Amino acid sequence: MSYPNLSSRHLQHISRRSILGAGLFAGSSLLIKACTGSSPSESAAGGGELIATTFAGSWEQLYRDVLVPAFTEASGGSASLVPMVSLEQIAKLQASPQSPPFDVVLLDEGPFNAAPKELFQKVPVDQLSNYDAVLPALKSDEGWGPTTGVQVIGIAYNPETVASPPTSWNDLLDPQYKGRVSMQGMQTTQGTSVMVQFAKMNGGSEADIEPAFALLQEQLKPNLTGIAANSGALATLFQQGEIDLAPHDLNNVISLQEKGLSVDWVAPQEGGIALRPAQQIVANTETSIELAAAFIDAALSLEVQSAMADAPYYFLPANQNVELSGILAEKLGSNTEEALSKLVLLDWSEINPRRTEWIERFDKEVQA
Repeated sequence: MSYPNLSSRHLQHISRRSILGAGLFAGSSLLIKACTGSSPSESAAGGGELIATTFAGSWEQLYRDVLVPAFTEASGGSASLVPMVSLEQIAKLQASPQSPPFDVVLLDEGPFNAAPKELFQKVPVDQLSNYDAVLPALKSDEGWGPTTGVQVIGIAYNPETVASPPTSWNDLLDPQYKGRVSMQGMQTTQGTSVMVQFAKMNGGSEADIEPAFALLQEQLKPNLTGIAANSGALATLFQQGEIDLAPHDLNNVISLQEKGLSVDWVAPQEGGIALRPAQQIVANTETSIELAAAFIDAALSLEVQSAMADAPYYFLPANQNVELSGILAEKLGSNTEEALSKLVLLDWSEINPRRTEWIERFDKEVQA
């Protein structure tokens, strides 16, 4: 049977929005329908729909509860959310570059820097009313999307079993914690960041991780009770009382505290590690560039950024007009600029060309 009235582009739209909507997005996405029932080709001012990725956990909750409603109110548009890790997002874009499954993606800086740039298009910052409020250190010099919010990696610990709060990354190597430490593997941004930090503390660099592998074999590995696949797995190990210390994100530790778990967090004296995920617009997207820009603009708004820094999310905001309070202020300072002065920013342009080899080596040496 033929369908003379359907263009190939329209068939691609059916495939992406309907078939993927019934499969990949089922049960894990949020779809908020605009009251106008608009099509993807409409501008931000006239509504429209887009598909955006986010990370599972606190990021997804922030998007669902705060960002998407703010975007819908400001633009009249609607958004479907797909929670997915950075590397998987990029793999799916590479698999279908001409008819991508997403319109706007949230990516960690390492995977984004390593990805083919033809998968993305530059963000029209002149269409972002909140762009000037972004801290200059969190803007891209190359026209890509600015940092959306900062996650901070430090040391999580159980204050009931760790008599003296840790002060250094080296405390993870202390023999008294044999079999009581965990960390994420190097396939995650967090795991790679921690290994690079160990290298830098011991004469290495983003281009030379050998000192970290030496520490892994000689001091860290005996303390490890296992490698966690992600932040959620680390949380489970703390909840089950299987570990006393681990590198962990501040926002996830606060969430565990609020659930009544005995856990606290410190920024090591050598500096916590800043992770700077950013939203990017996908190339060949079906939605309008105006609508995609409106979604990013909503994420940078004072409303969304203020909520980001508060319960239950606790990310450092990119918007410099947000003053920190509560536990973020206690741990990191009164604003994001002050917080960044206490954090380590890694050079992913040096890390990425070597990362695959490092991941393979880490997996072999940890399992051996």
